[in-house]
Amino acid sequence: MEQNTQTQTLPEQTGEQALLELNDLHTSFFTKAGVVRAVDGVSITIPAGKTVGLVGESGCGKSMTAMSIMGLVSRPGKITGGSILFHGEDLLALSPKARRQMCGDKLSIIFQEPMTSLNPVITVGAQVREAILTHRRDVSKAQAREQVLDLFRQVGIPDPERRYASYPHQLSGGLRQRVMIAMAMACSPDLLIADEPTTALDVTIEAQILHLMRKLQQEHGTSILMITHNLGVVAEICDYVYVMYAGKVVEFAEVHELFRNPSHPYTRGLIRSLPKLQAAQERLYNIKGMVPDLLHLPEGCRFAPRCEQACPRCHQEIPPLYDIGGGHLVRCFLFQPEEEAMAESENAASHSEEGGTP
Repeated sequence: MEQNTQTQTLPEQTGEQALLELNDLHTSFFTKAGVVRAVDGVSITIPAGKTVGLVGESGCGKSMTAMSIMGLVSRPGKITGGSILFHGEDLLALSPKARRQMCGDKLSIIFQEPMTSLNPVITVGAQVREAILTHRRDVSKAQAREQVLDLFRQVGIPDPERRYASYPHQLSGGLRQRVMIAMAMACSPDLLIADEPTTALDVTIEAQILHLMRKLQQEHGTSILMITHNLGVVAEICDYVYVMYAGKVVEFAEVHELFRNPSHPYTRGLIRSLPKLQAAQERLYNIKGMVPDLLHLPEGCRFAPRCEQACPRCHQEIPPLYDIGGGHLVRCFLFQPEEEAMAESENAASHSEEGGTP
């Protein structure tokens, strides 16, 4: 059984005000084959005006965490526990209508591939204008059009009047992603969720998009949840980082601390697998084994079957998050405080004596 995790939260550690708080969030999919626990007790805090990274391999639950925040989990998926506090209000307690109004107005999302998110038979300008008209009832169509053109200029779309009348297939991948950013920023949201926004782009366009997001954040004070598997993006744009594995957060730290002192064996493996320009490498390091099937999760620590430092206990119990200093949290028994380990050992010995033969 999982032990109770420590309850330190980011604002308490940094003195910053929380904009969004996920508390013990559970999102599961109920299939004929069984229950898939895609998000399993995730707690995340995003401070106002900061960029928080959510990192991990494909299938670890990053995107499903974003979908849960935005209320986009569809059947057979369901949020089964926890809370999502936004400005102190639990989004899960809102009516469907109020939730829809909130998401798109104060909460926005940029998806990984714009071609699957933009309507192919409607011009991109009309689509961004519709987002404004939906949430700003006091704005006329003509005013909304001018706002769209201004947004296109802000996100660096050349010749905005002509691009306004373009269809998605007539734009490059980089321009389509700029359109998605313009749409997400149309109502000046307090929180922008970016779900792998640069995956399909080359490195030059990726750098431009990241620069644009930083610029918009500085100008509008928007908080960003950056979901990615790219540690280079994390180092470039994030203030804090959560590392996820098989539905759970396994490490949290300030971004410089994470790269300076990666502590969970999974995080160390991710960073170790990065190519190093200064070093001669015959082969890149890779984490052995495979990501576990969420239908058949291993007992105990979910990374234990792939961990080179796993002990028997790791295969039996799920570790809590331990604070190893300065708010750096690690879900690993390697970092259990010595006094806690001694107390557990004494308690186990006491139970053994009580159950022994007198």
